[in-house]
Amino acid sequence: MLTWNKGVVHNLNAQILIFFAYPLTFFIQICYDTRMKVTIFKSMLIAALFSAFFVACSSVPAEIPEDLTAQELIQKGQDSFERRNYKAALRYYNAVTERYADSPAVYAEASYEIGHLFMKQKKYAQAEEVLQGLLDLYVAAAPGTMPGAYQKLAQLEIDKINEKKK
Repeated sequence: MLTWNKGVVHNLNAQILIFFAYPLTFFIQICYDTRMKVTIFKSMLIAALFSAFFVACSSVPAEIPEDLTAQELIQKGQDSFERRNYKAALRYYNAVTERYADSPAVYAEASYEIGHLFMKQKKYAQAEEVLQGLLDLYVAAAPGTMPGAYQKLAQLEIDKINEKKK
């Protein structure tokens, strides 16, 4: 969320954009003064904006607060995943599996998310290891103690991996 307080921007993405915007306006003036081709200018502008965006979005939290609930951690992992910040997503999901290992439903959800993340990155060997481990937990668990959805989803992902092996 972007907030203003006496002209000060309180959002990292906005601060980075402003940091890049002032030099870009100077660059725009130079480009048009020297009659540089517009296509080259647009390419350089797009590259600069994408660089600023990825620098701002690729951060991994140094420390994950201890007071976050399992669902808050999973949500932060999913938000990071959607932004393609896979390192941060993995940190959040791993925090769930470490902190909530005694809760089968939460552990199953976070484990599936880790396997799905590896699938998205095309790290099939790692995905298979995590997802097979999750399926093994279902085999060992008493009926009804774990949500069936993650068992089904994990099996679908394993089937995709097996298809890729053929």
